[in-house]
Amino acid sequence: MKNGQWIVFGEDWGRHPSSTQHLMKCMATQHQVFWVNSIGLRRPRLNDGKRIIEKFKQLKRATRNDFNQGETPQLTDAQPLGILAPVAIPWPGSQIAYVINRLLLTYQTRALLAKHNATAKDPRILWLSLPTGRCVIGSLEEDLVVYYAGDDFSALNGVDHKQVSIEESELVKHADIIFAASDIIARQFPQDKTYLLPHGVDLKHFSSDCKRPDNYPESDLVVGYYGSITSWLDFELITFLAQSRPDVTFLFIGKIEIADCPIFEYDNIIHLADMPHELLIQYAANWQVSLIPFVDNEQIRACNPLKLREYLAIGHPILSTRYPAVTPFADCIYVADDKYQMLAQLELALVLPSKVLKQLKDRSREMVETATWQARCDLVTMLLSEKLAMKKGQ
Repeated sequence: MKNGQWIVFGEDWGRHPSSTQHLMKCMATQHQVFWVNSIGLRRPRLNDGKRIIEKFKQLKRATRNDFNQGETPQLTDAQPLGILAPVAIPWPGSQIAYVINRLLLTYQTRALLAKHNATAKDPRILWLSLPTGRCVIGSLEEDLVVYYAGDDFSALNGVDHKQVSIEESELVKHADIIFAASDIIARQFPQDKTYLLPHGVDLKHFSSDCKRPDNYPESDLVVGYYGSITSWLDFELITFLAQSRPDVTFLFIGKIEIADCPIFEYDNIIHLADMPHELLIQYAANWQVSLIPFVDNEQIRACNPLKLREYLAIGHPILSTRYPAVTPFADCIYVADDKYQMLAQLELALVLPSKVLKQLKDRSREMVETATWQARCDLVTMLLSEKLAMKKGQ
C-alpha cells in the first residue's frame, strides 16, 4: 500500500510516548498522516480543572499539554501532516454525545483534510486507538477501519469502564481489522480479524552511549525507572529496596500522578520531572540497573509496556516484578515474586563482572533487534494491503 492516508484518533499528540505515536511517526515518512487528539474516556469531574484548561489551550496549539513541556530536543522523526485538537463532548456511552460528536468530529476532520488538499483518491485508513472515536466510522470515506487496542480499557485507571466497554464493543463490530498489544488483550476480540502487534523500539536510539547530564545523581550505583509515577507502581517494594540499600540511589523520572507520593521522603530516592522521551536515554544509558516495580493487578497483567523493549535495547540488567509481558524475555531479566527476592536479585545485578555485563547487553539487544518500530509498521502495511485487496475483490 503506497501513498495512503491515515486518519488517526488517539490520545493527545506529544502528551506521552504511546505506541500509536511511534507507529505513526514511521508511517508519516511514506504516507499522509492526520492526527485527532483525544475526546476523552470519561465524563469530566470536579477535580479535572487543569485538564480542562489544557484542552482549551490546545484549541490554539494542538500539541500543547502538561507533559513533556521542558527543553525540547531537535526531532528528526517525521510528524503528522496535520494535528487537530477537536471540539467534542467527553461523555462516553451517551447516545446524545455520540450524535453530536459524529457531526462535530466529521466536520472538523474533513476541514483538516481539505486544508491539506487530501482527497479520497488514495487508500484511506481510519485508525482508532481510543474507542470513543468510533462515532466517525462511515463519515470520512474510509476504506478500512482499524482498531488498535494498546490497553485493556476494562481495567485502565481513569476510565468510565462500563461506558467505554459499550463504545469498544460497537467499534469491534465495525472494525475491519484489530491489532492488540498483548496476547491477553488479543483474546478479548474476534480471532478471525485480530492480530498481535507488540510494541516496538527505536533500537539505534536506545542503544546509544551518552555522557551524564548535569543533573544526574552523584552516585556510582543508580537504579533507574522512567514513566508515569502512579498507582501501578509498588511503593511498598520501592521503599523496602531503598531502606535495605541506602548506598544505592533510586532515580525516578516522570510525572507524579497521585497525591502524596510516599517514596520521595527518602534521601536515596530522587525524582526528576517528566521530559521529552528522546532525552531519557541520556539518563538510562548511565544507570546500572533498570527497574520495573509494577504491582500485580488486572491492568498490569494485560499490559506490554514500551519501556520493556527500550530497557532491553539499553542493555543494562533489568529488575522487574513478575507479569506476563516479561515472560518471553526471562533469560535477560531479573524477575522477582516478592520484595525479598527482588532485593536478592538487585544485589546480584549490582555485582556482575564486566564480562557478564557485556554478554547480558548483547543478549538483551538480540532479543529486540527485529522488534523495531519500522518492522512493526511493515507488518501493519502488509496486513492492511491484504485486507484492502480482499475488500476490493468481494
